[in-house]
Amino acid sequence: MSKKKIAVFSTAWAADILAHFMRGMTEVLKPLNIDIYLFTCYASYGETDSSRFGELNILNLPDLHHFDGAVIITNLLDFPGEADRIVTRCREAGVPVISHGLRLEGAHSVITDNLSGMETLVRHLIDDHGIKNLTFIAGSADNGDSNERLQAVRNVCKEKGIKFTDDDILYTNWDLSTAQNYVMKDAKEGTLSDAYLCANDELAMVSIIALNDCGLECPDAAIVTGFDFISQSKVFYPSISSVDQDSEKHGKTCAELILELMDGKEVDMLTQIPCVFKPGESCGCKSSKEIIDKRLRAGTLAFRSNQLQSFATWHTIYIERAILNCESFSEIKLALTKAITEDSGFEGDDFHILFDPESYGYELKKSGNQDYDPYSEKQDVIYSIRNGKLQTSIRSIKTANLIPGLEDTDPFHMYVFIPLHEREMKVGYIIFTDCYDQIESAAVREYGDRFNSAIEKARKAMYLRTLNDSIRELSHIDALTHVKNRAAYELQLEEYRKKAGPKSKFTFGAVLFDVNNLKKINDELGHYSGDEYIKNACKLICTTYKNSPVYRIGGDEFVALLEGKVLAQKDELMETFISEMNKLRNSDLPPEEKVSVAYGMAYMCDPSESVDDVVKEADERMYETKKKMKAGQL
Repeated sequence: MSKKKIAVFSTAWAADILAHFMRGMTEVLKPLNIDIYLFTCYASYGETDSSRFGELNILNLPDLHHFDGAVIITNLLDFPGEADRIVTRCREAGVPVISHGLRLEGAHSVITDNLSGMETLVRHLIDDHGIKNLTFIAGSADNGDSNERLQAVRNVCKEKGIKFTDDDILYTNWDLSTAQNYVMKDAKEGTLSDAYLCANDELAMVSIIALNDCGLECPDAAIVTGFDFISQSKVFYPSISSVDQDSEKHGKTCAELILELMDGKEVDMLTQIPCVFKPGESCGCKSSKEIIDKRLRAGTLAFRSNQLQSFATWHTIYIERAILNCESFSEIKLALTKAITEDSGFEGDDFHILFDPESYGYELKKSGNQDYDPYSEKQDVIYSIRNGKLQTSIRSIKTANLIPGLEDTDPFHMYVFIPLHEREMKVGYIIFTDCYDQIESAAVREYGDRFNSAIEKARKAMYLRTLNDSIRELSHIDALTHVKNRAAYELQLEEYRKKAGPKSKFTFGAVLFDVNNLKKINDELGHYSGDEYIKNACKLICTTYKNSPVYRIGGDEFVALLEGKVLAQKDELMETFISEMNKLRNSDLPPEEKVSVAYGMAYMCDPSESVDDVVKEADERMYETKKKMKAGQL
């Protein structure tokens, strides 16, 4: 029986909440050796549609037929339709699924009792701090958590007779700068509300910073509250009055419920977990001993977080420098292996980089109007270390397997998948393992952003080099016949001159051609027919010498250069050419198709001969043939 695994889908912007949620799930699943596969990204409304789609595409990576259960953290995955699509895939795969945060049709739901906790907070502000007017700083207009917290504000204001209208609501789409600018504007205009109730702690903290930037203090100038009770809000000064929904408890609950569903047990469609109001300094209350203790330890925690972020930054800068001058993806693979192997302190003993084979195309394509770019059936393994051992023998895997070299006997891990993409086009994905601290400190985000940037720069550099090569190639192509031109011919002769010499074993042959009767065709039928005559002559030459390069070196002159096996067949090829040409000359075809071509062949049969001697001899023989053809002797 294969090892059981559970897929988790979320964004990772609320890093504190996500990290604690995953720790809660781990506490339940690790003793049972059931792996967690977290598919996460940093999609936001503040970026372009194409970049957002590129981030969200990681949610489409797993084939859910290979999973035993799924959890969608819907209060963090705040993009219309995304969670519903995952539920549909789960149902098609016959996999039980839990929605955490929002009620979803077709999924068992675990939700926070936003109303009771938020109502307690609002009553506290009105009853204990005497606020008369307030502003609610919301998330997005269609976010369920934000709307429930807003509803709690409406309920209590109505209960207490406090005026509260739609004009007192600011929708931010969870953009921190929107909240900060709004509070700063109120402060400068002297129109501050008594209190700013924010839909989460981060919005609350930037609102206080806005007051500080205007020379004002919280709560003296205005009370500010949050929601979630994240670690940063506890050590922030003033500590944020917030509502604790205990993310670890939610993670444990979701893990326990998905296990029951996996065992076929009956589970209530809705599980509601209460949350608790936590007063703090931002509403004028004293901080608890817990918060004071955390604040004392904040320096150490902040240093650790900064250390992880700095490590990710400098490490990926080193990686970027290593791959920027690579001219192919095989070179990128070697450069990445060398760079990470020399210093894998950040990536750890279980880390993988996979590229989708389609990403090797140099053309910077767009995937059209679709919301995602489907992953290919296989992924190329660019870098893979498992249990501290570099895996060099695994070059590709089926996409459904997701992780190179994984075995059922491996111990429990939480695998974290983050996308590699260029705009909406997928490039591949990265897999971190057991990276709870790196998620919480946003070091994973830093690593992913910079790694994506490095790969994009490297791809563009390769694309530009390829484009320049194509331009150079085009400059060596004859516009009329599309064979190589005289400039390409001279370069090839120069290469031959470098190879040839008295002590060299290099040998080659040259067949020169001169098209007969071109002036007559031009004069009698016009230059268009003359061009067709040249193209038909070129076609005859190329058909015979299809395994050799053919060059147009003048208006009516061509040359074929012979090497290797083709040189050994030179006489048979010449006989074929003459035979095919005579068929055309003696046919009833239109004049522009009855091509006649003079020819002359020579080859290097003595090391003392120079390249130019061979070409000169072939040219002389061609003119001899031309004279005979004009005289009717051939």
